[in-house]
Amino acid sequence: LGASSGMPAVEGGSQKIGFPAPRSTSNYARLDTTLSQDLTSFTLCVHMRTDLRSTSDITLVSYASEQYSNELLLYLSFNRVYLVVRTRYLDIVNVPVLDGTWHAICATWRSSDGAWQIYTDGVRRDSGSGLRVGNRVRSGGTWILAQDQDTLGGGFQVNQAFSGELSQVNLWDRVLSPAEIGSDWTVF
Repeated sequence: LGASSGMPAVEGGSQKIGFPAPRSTSNYARLDTTLSQDLTSFTLCVHMRTDLRSTSDITLVSYASEQYSNELLLYLSFNRVYLVVRTRYLDIVNVPVLDGTWHAICATWRSSDGAWQIYTDGVRRDSGSGLRVGNRVRSGGTWILAQDQDTLGGGFQVNQAFSGELSQVNLWDRVLSPAEIGSDWTVF
């Protein structure tokens, strides 16, 4: 995944996309790509910066399929990170990322045992197992940044919108090692 085409450069040569305030249902980015094959494991990472201190949901990345509007979802609420795989929600430990500075958030998942991990700024904050054991994230869906899809490619709500900047949205079809995730995330 990448949302870098046509966006202004940021320090370190990366790209970023801005989602201005006030939050809106029309303020999102649809990625012109999909999964070419089902995923049985993944690592999803995104760099984000927001001044929102909202008590509502703040969606970073949403992937929906014909079958599930929440095939894969990464969002924030009350300074907590939530990971959703095929509609199963995980409420992750408190992470202070709603402070106006850049943060890297990474989520990993593996189907064989349902193992998952959440990292912020290269540090593992929470982990577990049993999440959607034996399932797959289905190919052919739609990727949206900054909004939660309640229907395929739509069904947006203002109180789930992201306001701020996103950069370096990346998806791997494997679980990255802690050393790979713990790389220098301060270079933007």
